[in-house]
Amino acid sequence: TKLMTAIVALENTRLSDVVRVSPRAAGIGESTVFLRAGEELTVSDLIRATLIPSANDAALALALHVGRGSADRFVELMNARAAQLGLSDTHFENPHGLDESGHVSSARDATALVRFALGVPFVRDTLSRMSVSLPGGRTFVTTDDLLVGWPALVGGKTGHTRDAGWSETAAAERGGITVYGTVLGSDTRTTRNEALRALLT
Repeated sequence: TKLMTAIVALENTRLSDVVRVSPRAAGIGESTVFLRAGEELTVSDLIRATLIPSANDAALALALHVGRGSADRFVELMNARAAQLGLSDTHFENPHGLDESGHVSSARDATALVRFALGVPFVRDTLSRMSVSLPGGRTFVTTDDLLVGWPALVGGKTGHTRDAGWSETAAAERGGITVYGTVLGSDTRTTRNEALRALLT
């Protein structure tokens, strides 16, 4: 989900644009970078926060900015982009990926999406980073365990919710060959990591 949020934000803003965080974005829970209502960050900062520590508040702040106050308007853009990319098993209901009826994708679609996303220079650079630093001295590390310990990994995006389990879509490179793949619905973070590494090796 957050890969598509980043892509749609990049295609509809400039990295230097300034976003004022709304109370709605600041109030979302689970994985966050503790954004405060009224603070201002660049689109660049928010995309990195969305992708590296997988921050729900950053994703919603981007959606409300691009959607001119409407997350639903942003989600319409996400679904339109998914259709353009041929992601026929994918439908978004929100910009952050928290469990919601009708919010679905498949391993095939996630793999196609990460392949497209890694072709976008800013996204590829972001997914290769171990951490992001935000204004106010806040630093957050990546949720991608394989990026830390497996040099073959080009980049990927993790995901975890109660209903979806532990998931990741990613690419690895060895001997000049890049392999893309996705693991969905693992029972634990460790089994997801092991399965993805085996898939991409």
